[in-house]
Amino acid sequence: TSFLESGSVTALDIDQLEQQGYTVVPGFLARETTGRIRRHIDSLLPTIDAPRQDPKRWLTTLRHPIPGAIMAELLNSPALLALATECLQARSLRLLEQVLIRSDPQPPPYGPLGWHVDYAFFPHQYEAVPRRTYFHMVHCLNTVTPGGAAFMIVPGSHHLTYAASARMRTAEDLRQLRLDPVATAGIDVHKGIEICADEGDLLIFNPMALHSGSGNATEQPRYVYFASFFDASATALWNELREAKYRDGFPASLRENLPEDLRPLLEW
Repeated sequence: TSFLESGSVTALDIDQLEQQGYTVVPGFLARETTGRIRRHIDSLLPTIDAPRQDPKRWLTTLRHPIPGAIMAELLNSPALLALATECLQARSLRLLEQVLIRSDPQPPPYGPLGWHVDYAFFPHQYEAVPRRTYFHMVHCLNTVTPGGAAFMIVPGSHHLTYAASARMRTAEDLRQLRLDPVATAGIDVHKGIEICADEGDLLIFNPMALHSGSGNATEQPRYVYFASFFDASATALWNELREAKYRDGFPASLRENLPEDLRPLLEW
């Protein structure tokens, strides 16, 4: 089964990804598929108007293990795997994670929820072939309007974080960059923008770019599915993830529902 709208997928804009730290592939998922994923997310979470023990938890993030055969179905996407391979110049692709997110309507304040980077790498890891870093592949499951819990990013900020890491020597230095990228890399958060994507679009971004979720000022929830990949040659990343037992959360159902030729994606 193809998830793609017929003829709607455009070529990956590698130049924008390199220069701005993100790019959008329009019309990547079919509307029937985005609806199915939204319904699956809702089936795993309390209803939107349900009372919450913590009223500040308007953002719900589900990481592996995520139940449901649809998770393997989404991973079994030749188009997605081809894009991940192209971004990483990969030779032996691995799945880092799958994540489902629902951002519910919330009271003010709105705007960015917390500027951050997801990981800290040295320049030589990014410049290697294959890359020894990773990219996030964010599937937008409904159209996002301004103020509607849009993904926010400071375009080009990965150049500043990599410039900062180039001056570093130790893992502790990188840890400081990850803890406080704004001060360490000298990033102006006022240059942050909202990415107001359409339902079915695929947003790809560099985890070293400064980014944030944002508050949902609308009356409708915002839904996201993302998958992240790395190449098996990224040994530093591989070892850190294994030490943290991050892979151990992949459910057996994910492996069982994947075709045999894709099961190496989970082998790390």
